[in-house]
Amino acid sequence: MAYYWYKRPTLSTPRAVTGGIKAQNKRGAFGQTWWGKQWITTLESFDISDRITRGKSYARKGQVTDLVITAKKGVAAKVQGSRVRPYKVSISLTPYSKEQKELLAQKLTAKPIYIAQLLSGEMPENLGRILKNSGLSLFPAKYYDLTTTCSCPDYSNPCKHIAAVFYLMAEAFDQDPFLLFTLRGVDKEEFLKKIGYKRQASEEEEVAIPEPLPSQHGAFWDSTPLPEPSFIHTSPAVNAAMVKRLGSIPYWRSTNNFINAMEVTYAKVSLFGETLINTQIIKEEQNSSKSDE
Repeated sequence: MAYYWYKRPTLSTPRAVTGGIKAQNKRGAFGQTWWGKQWITTLESFDISDRITRGKSYARKGQVTDLVITAKKGVAAKVQGSRVRPYKVSISLTPYSKEQKELLAQKLTAKPIYIAQLLSGEMPENLGRILKNSGLSLFPAKYYDLTTTCSCPDYSNPCKHIAAVFYLMAEAFDQDPFLLFTLRGVDKEEFLKKIGYKRQASEEEEVAIPEPLPSQHGAFWDSTPLPEPSFIHTSPAVNAAMVKRLGSIPYWRSTNNFINAMEVTYAKVSLFGETLINTQIIKEEQNSSKSDE
């Protein structure tokens, strides 16, 4: 993409997209968290705000068909425009140097609570200020700190395709604030391993120890009485409790609200499970009564 600022963008109607990444935001400002809002506020503070806002409709219509953020390549996205093939968009931000990554590790390990908050989807404002004062800004200081390209024929940069990705990036940051570090070249898994962070496995993730086979082969082939069934069950007080706690997944592509959809699904699954259990109890009671006769 060339960098000529005087040419007006060509007006065209984008092709309709099925299954595109639609922004959760339907109207008003983008970003729900302070860091998501700050990302957009920072971009709109540059002398490109009129071009940035052109991407809102693309982001809301679901014209972005793919968006991936990695430490090595930054943002790689595809945006469906008026042509048959989607345009390829790439966005990268000046990465942290080796020394800056070391400094980041020092700041986070000094207060482990910051790491826990980051991994639970929260960027503490105190951490943002500490990093900025240490020369580790989360956001670009000027637009040219960003390297942005698009395969479209529009001469302006950013074009509406890049701008659409900018807005969806704000929603991605809302869901996972560590992506702000990823955009700076910090690989999440490598970084956590380097600072010695180990995720504690929950009880559900513990591997069950298999029961050893009997030493006598006859005992293996002989039938053994089944244990008394225990079908004690209670319906959950709140459906989709874990889903509500974690929040909506990034880039939910349905027009339905994710939380509401999952709540209905959980309720149906719970009812189906109860029906199966009740059916099994009735069968066992019938078999038990026949054997007693």
